[in-house]
Amino acid sequence: MSTILILVVVGLVAYAMLKRFNPQATLLTAGLVLLAYAQWMGITPILPAEESQGFWFFDLWEKFAMVTNSRLASTGLTLVAIAGVATYLNQIGASAALVKATSRPIMALENPYVLLGIILLLVSILYVFITGATSLSLLLMGTLYPLLRNAGISAKTAVATIVIPTAWEFGPGQINAVIGAKAINIEVMPFVVNHQLLFQIALLVCIPFVNIAWQRYCDRKEGYDTAAERGKYLHELEEKHHDTPGYYALLPVIPFVFLFGFSELFVSAIKMTIPVAMMSTMTLCIIIEALRYRSINKAFANFEAWLTGTGMIFGSVLTLMLAAEFFSAGLTNIGAITQLIDLAKSFDLNPIGLSLVFSLFILLTAFITGSGNAPVMAFIPIVPLVSGQFDINPLLLLVPILFAAGIGRTISPVAGVIITVAGIANLSPVDVVKRTFVPMMASMAVVMVLTAIRYI
Repeated sequence: MSTILILVVVGLVAYAMLKRFNPQATLLTAGLVLLAYAQWMGITPILPAEESQGFWFFDLWEKFAMVTNSRLASTGLTLVAIAGVATYLNQIGASAALVKATSRPIMALENPYVLLGIILLLVSILYVFITGATSLSLLLMGTLYPLLRNAGISAKTAVATIVIPTAWEFGPGQINAVIGAKAINIEVMPFVVNHQLLFQIALLVCIPFVNIAWQRYCDRKEGYDTAAERGKYLHELEEKHHDTPGYYALLPVIPFVFLFGFSELFVSAIKMTIPVAMMSTMTLCIIIEALRYRSINKAFANFEAWLTGTGMIFGSVLTLMLAAEFFSAGLTNIGAITQLIDLAKSFDLNPIGLSLVFSLFILLTAFITGSGNAPVMAFIPIVPLVSGQFDINPLLLLVPILFAAGIGRTISPVAGVIITVAGIANLSPVDVVKRTFVPMMASMAVVMVLTAIRYI
């Protein structure tokens, strides 16, 4: 009976997403149904007995409070800080100044699509150090995105190219990599170097060509002319921020200087987090604004933009993350993962078939919930158990699952990163995932082929 309910609920969630129901309300409702059913049927209690509020209905919302406290403590301040500073930099004209200072050489390129390959490589490198997909994308939407637009690249192509590399969960700072390494009892750095690096190299060799071909095809199908659009975005910015000083072009780069400068690469004695880097940047910008206008009141006036940015990210991305994790908790409590294992056993799959089934399950879960971390956190701890039951190398399951989670998130119209970048570019999330879908499916194919070669 629980299997039927799982299929019905997941199907209704997918239908609601396609029909553009409010994603937060949809995922919260689905989570409530699954958690309540698991409680009533004696499958798994909503909360352990010692944490129960004494009545199941109140336990549901205590569970949500626990999810909220955990998520806000780990990533909430980071996203809020980045969104606020990005909005503020745009308000004072700093982003426009950076674009004006760097666009001319880029616009000289005969074929701007060659930039897409460079961007994939650059973002992949940045993602090793700035490990939040939404965090990094927010930063890049104020820097790389305008440059691509001025080069003649369409908004859809630019956004998709910025987001695509954040699907590849690679690096010792990635939460999923840390969880994965811990699950099989090895240190995270050897896991990254010995088991993730080869996959990352293969993706960076193959996917840029797929992305260029797919984005060019989509642009031409929509009648987009890169040559005709080249420089238009710059002209609009120059009209809006014609009096912005040229040195303001340095301000959007300050967060990167802080994050890279005060790291193990350079100055390790000083610890630097993303929120600290963002707020330090904000402080410097306000001081510069006050000196420029010789007025503290004028410098403070633009602070409203910071408040707008923080409210935007909280109202869309953070609430969606909370709803997605609540839904994932419901899937876990009702035993969806256990049933998937039993289903895989019944089909008597070979090792690569088993790896494919579990990877697609994680991809689908990430797609439905919009979260790359939630399905991994729920599933990874039982990888050793599954590999032991089927007598296979645990890496055959583990490595593709980690990539599948990021890939599923990057084709999800309810993912926080997708909603955020789409909103900044005035696009719909569906428009963005249409552009990421083919490169992401190609990424999954590369991962599965390499998994079969490496671990069987």
